[in-house]
Amino acid sequence: MVSKIDSIHKKLFIFLSIITSALYYMSDIYTELSSQIYILFFLVSIIGLPHGFFDFSIGKILFKKYYNLWSLYFIATYLLIFIIYFISWLFIPGLSLLFFLFLAAYHFGFEDYNYLSNGEEEYFNVSIFIKGLIIVFTPILFHFEDINYLFQLLIGYKIPGIEFTLLQKLMFVILSLFHILFEKEKKYLYKLEGIICFCNFIFLPPLLSFILYFCFMHSIRHFIESIYISKLLPQRFTIKSFITIITLSSLIFSFISISFIHNVYLISMNEAIIKFIFITLACLTLPHMIFNMWPYKK
Repeated sequence: MVSKIDSIHKKLFIFLSIITSALYYMSDIYTELSSQIYILFFLVSIIGLPHGFFDFSIGKILFKKYYNLWSLYFIATYLLIFIIYFISWLFIPGLSLLFFLFLAAYHFGFEDYNYLSNGEEEYFNVSIFIKGLIIVFTPILFHFEDINYLFQLLIGYKIPGIEFTLLQKLMFVILSLFHILFEKEKKYLYKLEGIICFCNFIFLPPLLSFILYFCFMHSIRHFIESIYISKLLPQRFTIKSFITIITLSSLIFSFISISFIHNVYLISMNEAIIKFIFITLACLTLPHMIFNMWPYKK
């Protein structure tokens, strides 16, 4: 059943990537940055952020020795990690951004490499780092000006320009495609999905390629694995009821947060969304990664 769901998911991701590329190049639907930002906000709120709610189930397992107080220990630990990292964003935004890029690269690489591994994860593997660097570095290499604008919104200043020659880009593409095609003995659909995702990072604006990867590949994979492999769905919920609750909770949290940022810091709604999405994701990714990599048994 899981393999069938995974196959359908891969085909839908490929189809959605093709449709998005066609709409971007053949119409002006996605050309405005504001449109991309609002799409980013909506999809991350209803798909991206909710995939972290399964961490509660992991926390219940890890802190089960505390019985009914497990949620208190879990929330306190999660918030402590979140707050410490958030404070670093306030005082050392440049270093915090750099740390986030490496953190995201490892997290994405780890999750992609170990997807559907049935509990036999590898934590340190060359392929993990290569996969992660491809995901994070490709948009920077091919869309540096757009990425630098986003970085400026996040940390308050521009990063000095980095020039890459056509030969360097070509070598990067060849090496990346070689890795995607030969890193694992997988079916053609797995490799096609990887190639399509890589092409998204090259040919689509950074926000669109991030939406496709983070929401429709990374997050959906986490849903599939958490529900059908790790069995992290709370027992008192059906799949439909749980997804409905976490989606609505995430959406409400997102609207309250950007309204607060927009009104308190007196910045534009676009800037408020970018700060909320990426700084919140950065601060949530650290505890999320720790809990999901922690060896646990039900």
